[in-house]
Amino acid sequence: MSVLYQDDYIVCDDDGITINFYYFPVGSKRILYSDIISYREDYRNFFPSSGRIWGMGFTPEWFNLDPKRFWKTKYITIEEKNNWVKSVITPDNGEAVIAILREKVS
Repeated sequence: MSVLYQDDYIVCDDDGITINFYYFPVGSKRILYSDIISYREDYRNFFPSSGRIWGMGFTPEWFNLDPKRFWKTKYITIEEKNNWVKSVITPDNGEAVIAILREKVS
């Protein structure tokens, strides 16, 4: 399995995405590309949850731990099969992750 993209919090390989520091205190979450229903890239706004460092606010979106999130302007929301909570990631290079998702998610 080859790594297509990696930073401190996100690893994209041939089969899926591993989100580090997803669960408390340090558990990772694995999402297979075949389990992704949709994804979208958004810009950070002024709603309180958009600057969240870790966890979930009033929306069904879970943010993995990323202390650098406050300084990032884009995030990616991933909706997966059999899960009502959407995963929100803020990779260091969002364009690279979006390109991988375009290629791998049908």
